[in-house]
Amino acid sequence: MMGAMSTTLQQWFFSLRQFGLMSLLLSSPARLPWNPYCLLLTLCAYAATGLLLVDKQGYSTIALQMLLELALLGTISWLGLKWKNMPQRWLQTFSALVGVNLVISLVSIPWQRALDIGEGEPTRAALLTFFALVIWNLAAISMIFKRAFEISTQLSAVLSFNYFLVFYFILVGLFR
Repeated sequence: MMGAMSTTLQQWFFSLRQFGLMSLLLSSPARLPWNPYCLLLTLCAYAATGLLLVDKQGYSTIALQMLLELALLGTISWLGLKWKNMPQRWLQTFSALVGVNLVISLVSIPWQRALDIGEGEPTRAALLTFFALVIWNLAAISMIFKRAFEISTQLSAVLSFNYFLVFYFILVGLFR
């Protein structure tokens, strides 16, 4: 029992390193271990990251946004891999997408806190930082789609941008 938990934790820490590398566009989902417990640990860490985002919004709102994001990414991954006849890659692909979002969220939180001016209008620096983080996140998601689905860079970029549009249109519709 203890050996299996130790192995899972070692694999998860290896996965965390790979998530960081994928965030920098230097790794691939194929390098992740095929371990459902690692995915579960990553999902728990991502949910805990949501607690760091709680400010004016309650955790329930943030949790709903995170669930929507995970549902969309999981569905796109499943459909894309099913289309390419490679559903066995879903665990690694979905884990990579969650892990990259975890890393980018953890990096972005201090930036958001440092640039937050309270109740007033966002500063130019805050807006530029937000757009840079969105572009970085979309680039990382695009790279994961490209490598997991074995598609062109252009198609993966269109896929990640469309994911972004659908996600934010749903958010606007839910939280207006």
